[in-house]
Amino acid sequence: MRILLAAALLAAPAPAPAFLDGFETPAVTGGSTRYAAGAQLGPWQVTAGDVDLSTTRLWSTAEGRQNLDLDGAVNGAVARTVTSTPLLTYRISYSLGGNYVGAPAVKTGELRVNGKVVQKLSFDTAGKSRDNMGYTRHTAYVPARSRSLRVEFASTTSPAGHGPLIDDVRVDSCLLILCPKARVYPA
Repeated sequence: MRILLAAALLAAPAPAPAFLDGFETPAVTGGSTRYAAGAQLGPWQVTAGDVDLSTTRLWSTAEGRQNLDLDGAVNGAVARTVTSTPLLTYRISYSLGGNYVGAPAVKTGELRVNGKVVQKLSFDTAGKSRDNMGYTRHTAYVPARSRSLRVEFASTTSPAGHGPLIDDVRVDSCLLILCPKARVYPA
């Protein structure tokens, strides 16, 4: 029975990516625009505090023209819900940087799925500059237990005001047996 199930799963076509997002909407015309809790940033909603949608007029991005500083004046958070298929594993990958303009040097935050912390964020801005942001790529794997995943990024930087930067967020699915070896976080 297990062999038949594995063969059926291997033969199934891979689902299309759930989403790809570089925080390109709404388009910001200046260096940055602040959004408070409740605001919509394309498919993302600000769920706590406030955030700054920043452009290449302020600093370089990992992808596209805009990225998201998870701290406005206070720690902020953004979330969106994506459709998922139970029993599939979802790969959440993103580029992480930090607002080097103010203290502290190390920016911190969390990646949460369905309200649970699946990854702690930490980025050291020492030596970073407008044209050398030093973005790093991060990935988390989460098994779907229902038909939706709520993906949330939140700042925990203290003092607040200059937080972690998020860009080039991608969510796609893979069968656990075909995913690269990685730690799978419960959802």
